[in-house]
Amino acid sequence: MSSHITQIQLNEAYHLSQKGIRNKPFTARKISTKIVQLAIAGETIETWIDYGNSIKQELSRVVPKEGHYIIIMDDLKNSEIKKQKYFIPFNDFKKRYTMIDGTNINDSMVHTFETITMVQAKGIITGFKALKEDTMTGEYQKPYSWGEGVADGADQDGYWMASIEKPEEWYFMPKTHFNQDYIIIT
Repeated sequence: MSSHITQIQLNEAYHLSQKGIRNKPFTARKISTKIVQLAIAGETIETWIDYGNSIKQELSRVVPKEGHYIIIMDDLKNSEIKKQKYFIPFNDFKKRYTMIDGTNINDSMVHTFETITMVQAKGIITGFKALKEDTMTGEYQKPYSWGEGVADGADQDGYWMASIEKPEEWYFMPKTHFNQDYIIIT
């Protein structure tokens, strides 16, 4: 038996929530603003999350050498030094965010993000309640688009979430961050 939950098992858990065997799934809309910056190819990005009254490293990823990626940064309530950071491909980023004034982001704007910039989120996610039994260690298989490996931090109150663009790639969101960044719409 694996010590972490797999993406296949998370998809099965989602289907159980649709059938009413687990808590009902929901759709939520991002309502947050984010600080972002263009990532440097080969750079290692550490993702930290609040964990009780401290912080925990969820995962570490290297920015691919091909293409453009955007680092999304957020403050942690339990650290003034570390940030919650993760990166996504620029093509995904421009679909999920606008400039703070509502202007759509397009390919010609990629170098605008060489300096730290604030943007407005506009994405929709599907989610369902994470259960303690899902992963006793807090570890889960990374979504396929994140690369191989395991992420950590899912042994606290929170939700399994997937973007509309990647509906079978589940990641964990602590309830505290969810409450800051999303509003349930269904």
